[in-house]
This record gives sequence, C-alpha cells and structure tokens, in this order.
Amino acid sequence: MQAPTVANQFFELLEKSELLSAGQVRKAIEKFDLTEAMLPESVARKLVKNRVLTPFQAERLLEGRYRGFVIDGYRIREVLGVGGMGCVYIAEDRDEKRKVALKVLSNQHALDPGMLMRMKLEAIAGMQVKHPNVIETYRIDNTGAVHYMVMELLRGISLHELVALHGPVKWGMACDIFRQVADGLHAAHEHGIIHRDIKPANILIAASGVTKLLDFGLAKIEQSAGDEFSLAMIFGHDCLGTPDYIAPEQALDSSCVKPSADIYGLGCTFYVALTGRVPFPHKNNSAKIAAHRKETARPIVEIRRDVPDEIVQIIGKMMAKDPADRYQSAAEVADALKPFAKRRPVEFDFRQLVTLRAKQARDKDRGKAPVRKTRPSSSSITSTASWLNNPSHHLQAEIDTFAAEDTPAIRQPAPPDRQFETGPAAINSARAEVPNRSNVPKGWLIRRLQTNQQIRITRVKTRIGTSAECELQMHGTVADPRQCYVEYDGSRWQLHQESRKQPTFVNGKPETFKELKHRSKVTFSDGSGFELIDQEEGTREQKRRRALLILLGLGALSGIAAAIIMAMM
Repeated sequence: MQAPTVANQFFELLEKSELLSAGQVRKAIEKFDLTEAMLPESVARKLVKNRVLTPFQAERLLEGRYRGFVIDGYRIREVLGVGGMGCVYIAEDRDEKRKVALKVLSNQHALDPGMLMRMKLEAIAGMQVKHPNVIETYRIDNTGAVHYMVMELLRGISLHELVALHGPVKWGMACDIFRQVADGLHAAHEHGIIHRDIKPANILIAASGVTKLLDFGLAKIEQSAGDEFSLAMIFGHDCLGTPDYIAPEQALDSSCVKPSADIYGLGCTFYVALTGRVPFPHKNNSAKIAAHRKETARPIVEIRRDVPDEIVQIIGKMMAKDPADRYQSAAEVADALKPFAKRRPVEFDFRQLVTLRAKQARDKDRGKAPVRKTRPSSSSITSTASWLNNPSHHLQAEIDTFAAEDTPAIRQPAPPDRQFETGPAAINSARAEVPNRSNVPKGWLIRRLQTNQQIRITRVKTRIGTSAECELQMHGTVADPRQCYVEYDGSRWQLHQESRKQPTFVNGKPETFKELKHRSKVTFSDGSGFELIDQEEGTREQKRRRALLILLGLGALSGIAAAIIMAMM
C-alpha cells in the first residue's frame, strides 16, 4: 500500500497492522481528538506522544507498511539491531507478560540452509547455557513463512558501539567487562559449546555495567555433531569466524578447535577495547589470517601508556600463537582479570542507539547496503567495513557483520534518517506535521571557515560534500562526496551525518544527528568546515557589543571626571 495522505488511510493501515483492533482505533480517535481533517503525520505524532504507538511503528505506517508488526503473537515495538541474518526487534510477549528480543530471519535467507542452521545453533546454545553473562534463548520457531527466535532482552550497547561512540575503554572497566565475558564463556565451554566468533559486536553491556555474550550462530556444540557436519558441508571446514579475531588454528580447521580458540578471540577483542584498533589491520582476509599466525600485534603500550603491564601481559598470553601457551580455560582468564576489574556505570543513550539501528534496518530494507554474496566456503567469514582514520577514536562502528569482505576497523554508526525520537522531548523532534517545513527562515547564512565566504541558505535541505550535486561543495578537504546535510525541520536547523568514513564534528564533538544554532561550527577531521549564522542574532550581538562599549566608555569618562574633581579639591 502507498503512504497515507489523509487520516482515514492511516486509520485503515493501523487496523490492518493488528497493532490496534477496530474498536481500539475508534477509542483512540475519540480519546485523542483525532479528526479526518488531520494529516497522517499529525495523527501519528499524537499517538506516539500518548504512547499508543512507538516511533518505529509510526514511521513504518507513514510509509504505507502495515505487515509484519505481529509475529506469532509477538507484537514488534522497535528495532533493536540489524545484521546479516536479519533484524532483532524489541517485542511484547503477551503470554509471559514481558518484553523480549525477537530475532527474525530476513526473507532472503528464509530458505538458506546455512542461515537456518546458524539460527538453530544459536538457539540451542542460548537454551543450554543458563548464566548471567550469556544472553538466554527462550524459544525458536517459525510461522511457515517467518523463522524467528525469542531471546532475553537486554537494553544495552555493544562493545563495538561503545568504542565507536566513546573511544577506547578505561582499563579498569575493560577488565570488568572481559572478566564477565570470560565467566560466561567458561559456562558455555563446560556445556561443550565453543563460540568461534568472539568479537566486539557480540558483547552487550547494560547501563549498570552488566555484560553478556551473545550470538552463538557459529558455535561448535559437542552434543550436536550432526549440525556441525551440516554446517561444515555448507560453509566448509577450514575457516569459520571473523578474520580480525580468529585464532590461527581455527583458520586452518574450524571443526577441531578447543576452548583456547575462544580465548584467543577474546584477547583480540580485549586489544580492540583498549586501543580502538584491530591487532592486524591488513586490507584483505588472507593477509589478516596469515598475520594471526606469523606477526606480532603493535604493543598496547605504544597506543595506551596508562594500561598496567600486568594487563598487557594477560592479553599477550590470551593472544599467544600456540594454544598451549594461552590460558587453558576461560575461568583462568576471569581469575587473572579480577584484581584489576572495576565495575562502573556505562553511559549511553539507548534511544539514540535504537534510532541509529532503525536507520540501518531501513537502509537494509531499501537495498542500500546489500549483502555481498561470496562462494560458500568463504561466506562463513564474517566481517565489517573499513577503519576510520579518526584521530579521536581510530574506530568506527560495525554496521553489519556480513556486509563486506574485509574488516580493517569498526565504523561509526550510520546516522539517523528523519525519525521519531522518544523521551521527554520526543514529539518535538518527530517527523510529523510541520506546517512551515517548506519555508526557510530568512537571514541564515553559512560561513566557510577557510575563506570566510558567506552563502545565504535558501533551501530546506543543504547538502555538504565534494560531489557536484552538493549545494555546499568542500573541494580540497577530507570531506566525502556526500559528507552531511543541514536541514530545517520547521522549527530548527539539524545536522545529519551521511558519510560512514569521515566523521563530522559540531563544536568539536563528533556527531551524527545534532541540532544547530547560531554560531554552531561544523568541521571535519582536517579542520575544514563552516559556521551557521543567524543574521538577526548577529545584529543583536553587534548592538549588545556597542551598548557594552558605550557603557565602558561612559564608565571611563566618569572615572576621568572623578579624577579631575579630586585633583581640583
């Protein structure tokens, strides 16, 4: 169905979605004074404001999409994450009266035996391992058309997002995170389960600091030899895992690995958490895998001098080339880290993360980031896109663990689209009805920092980059062809990041979605950029400065007069 253009069409979509019954729609219309004359965006905004719909639900309905909101009785509320297998949603389990994480296999993989097997292995591991540091799986099922898995919901930030957004982790906090992961990993090993894909994207951290391991989709499970054989037939024996974190012996034969392979991957992940860099940042997978066998990673002390030698030695032992030289159990790793572990609250904006992940989900649905198909023997090597050479982070966020061949780094999260937000000021920034959206306020300018050239803003949306299609072209800078854009939403100016390689800074801080005000400076990593100027406010500033100068002048004259009078007395 097409996007609704009148309120009645929106009500029809809402009823078809099964989010509300016909009776509930009528009650909502009466309770919130919704009328046929209202725009669909206005209706959506009111329903989001009154918590009848979530921003995600409203956004999809405004796009004319009403299918897929209810799966086997689970009501989908928000996007929790997106990956190569499909999407993970926050959903309501009405029978158990709880919120859960619902992992849904994408349509393109619904008949893919490899992906179906991965989901089965992940579910088996999550149901067998009951541990506070492992995400629990409650159920795996299908509707015939949709394959899904129901898991424990943790409103957390992945380690790769944490490092991408805030930089390398403080060593005390990192030790606590990895002590917990090691505890969870040890519990899995005791059940005869080897993870085989330890990496930052598979470590989830709650605001309290509680950390959980997830995604056993490549796991070797002792009691599921038949499934391991099927996985080997689909993907090949040789190389299951992620190139940046794979143990040398796992790259040779993934079917024969022992728990020590997970300890190596955990060591590489620990290295990333402290440095913001993968141990071997080569350009292709074969070079990375060879480096794990033959090369030594750059010493942590050269990147982070504050990390104690004892911690550096622990990571070195975890990353030993010979499995016999590593810790022989994850429990030993946890014991070694315990003296250095410091539990601290982890600061992050969960709503912003959900917004960013929802943006990724929409891009995936629209085909902006297609999954790259490779031959079966190598498609099992999960990976991410290229490292950002960012002097403040040296790290960007993993977008999709199956999106590209190489993993030189973790990229910044994709910026949000025009999007409903939540929280106290949610509705003010929602993409709902904005009567004067098309009317650009007068008197706003963009001033180039390098040349002081001033350009009048005459469009609602001004694109910035080196491409010829951009209204503000930044030739001779590090900006990407489509770096970012500035948009007026009817009440304020907002910056939207578009580049996934080069960061954009607002007043010195990296941002992906930020309100801009008078004198807001937008810069790139080479210092180039521009400043937003409100001429009216600038005029007021000049008047205030003149008034201040007059006052200072009068004060000076008064002082001189007083001095003359004193001299005459």
